[in-house]
Amino acid sequence: MKIVVLMGGDSTEREVSLVTGDQISKALSENGHEVIKIDPAASRDEQTALNKTDRHWIGIDYPDFELLPAHQGALYLKNLLITKRLKPDVVFNALHGGKGENGIIQGMLDAAEIPYTGSGRLASTLAMEKDISKQYFRQANIPTPKGTVLNRPGASRKNIKQLQLPLVIKPNDQGSTIGLHIIEETRQIEPALSDAFRYSGKVIVEEYIAGRELTVSILKSRVLPVLEIIPEHNLYDYECKYSDGMSAYQVPAKLDDALAKSIQSLALRAHRILGCAGYSRVDFRLNTENQPYILEVNTLPGMTGTSLVPKAAKAAGINFNALVETIVEEALK
Repeated sequence: MKIVVLMGGDSTEREVSLVTGDQISKALSENGHEVIKIDPAASRDEQTALNKTDRHWIGIDYPDFELLPAHQGALYLKNLLITKRLKPDVVFNALHGGKGENGIIQGMLDAAEIPYTGSGRLASTLAMEKDISKQYFRQANIPTPKGTVLNRPGASRKNIKQLQLPLVIKPNDQGSTIGLHIIEETRQIEPALSDAFRYSGKVIVEEYIAGRELTVSILKSRVLPVLEIIPEHNLYDYECKYSDGMSAYQVPAKLDDALAKSIQSLALRAHRILGCAGYSRVDFRLNTENQPYILEVNTLPGMTGTSLVPKAAKAAGINFNALVETIVEEALK
C-alpha cells in the first residue's frame, strides 16, 4: 500500500512526533509498504529533507516556542492538498498535540475523504479537552481527580481554595506533562498558573493522587496488560518520558488479578465513552488504598523507543511492526 505518515507539526510535542513518525515509517517500509513522510508545517524543501532521514531526536527540555514552526493554517491546508494528490491508501497520523490530535487534522482528512489511523474528529476533540472528557468520566461513574478549571489568567481563584494541597496544575489541552506542576505550597500556585497559561487558554487545577503511575493501552477492542511506570523523578515528567534509563517499567504491573481487570475495564469504558477508535492509551493514578483514578485518554500515544503502547503490546506478544500493521488495518475498516 501507499501510506503517508503525518509527523512533526507545530505543537509543543513536535520533537516527539518526529521520532514517532520515524519509527512508524521504518516499520511500515519493513512491512513492504511505500511510505511518504509529510510534515504539515513544512515547506517543499523541508519535505524532501524529511524523507531522507530517520535521525530525529527528543531533547530533555520542553521545545522552545520560538523554535516551533509558525502557526500557518494555510500551510497545513496546502500540505493536506499535497497528501490528497499523492492518493495514499491510508494516512498514518503520527502527530501529537495541537492540530494533529485535537480534531482539526481529522476533520481535514474527513473532508478530503482520506482514511486515517486513530480516532475520528469528535473523539479526538473530547479526549484533548481534558475538562470535557472528565465530565464524561464523572457521568459514567469513572473515578477521576476532583478539580476546577480556570478559563483565563484573571479568573477567580475561589474554587482553588476549596481544594487541599498538594495539587496538580496543568494546561487543559497539552500532553507529555508540558506545563504541568505539582503544588505543595500555596506560594507555588501563581507561578505554576502563569506557566500553564503559556501553553493553553484553559488550565486545570486538581487534587494530587499520591500512589502509583499506571497506564492501559487499547488496540482495536483488545485491552493490553496494565503497565506501571516507575520514574526517577517524583513526577513522570518530560525528561523521564523520553530519556533512556530515566524510568523503569513493569508490565504486566504487579497487581492483584481482580484489581488489574478492574483497571482494564475502566480503561476500555473510557475509550468507548469518548468514541475512540483504532488504539489509545489511558493513564491512571492508583492511590495507596488501591483506588484507581483516570487522568486522561491519549488518542495518539507516542511510538518512540521509550513509549508505553509498544511496551504493552510486546508484553502481549505483539512486536512493533505487527502493532503498526494492526493500526493500519483498523483504519481501513
